[in-house]
Amino acid sequence: MSFDYSKPPRTVPLAQARHLSDDAKRQAQGAAFAAACVVMVLAIPIQAFILMLVMGAAHGAFIAVPAIGYGTSVLFVLGLNMLAGFTRRLFRK
Repeated sequence: MSFDYSKPPRTVPLAQARHLSDDAKRQAQGAAFAAACVVMVLAIPIQAFILMLVMGAAHGAFIAVPAIGYGTSVLFVLGLNMLAGFTRRLFRK
């Protein structure tokens, strides 16, 4: 068996190196999951503000549509997101 001098010597056993690569994959997946959670949580106030503006515009055009505040619109957005998640889970394979 010949030694390849162009590569640095392997100080970590191959099985441990494979385990480290799995850890790196898990760490990258965890970071992506955390970033997705942060984006979803930060999107809730923006969605609620847009819903409040739309409901205010509809209230201005049609008196039968109630005007809602920011807190109510946040609760509506959370409820709609939960309903969408349950529906998606219901029709998943």
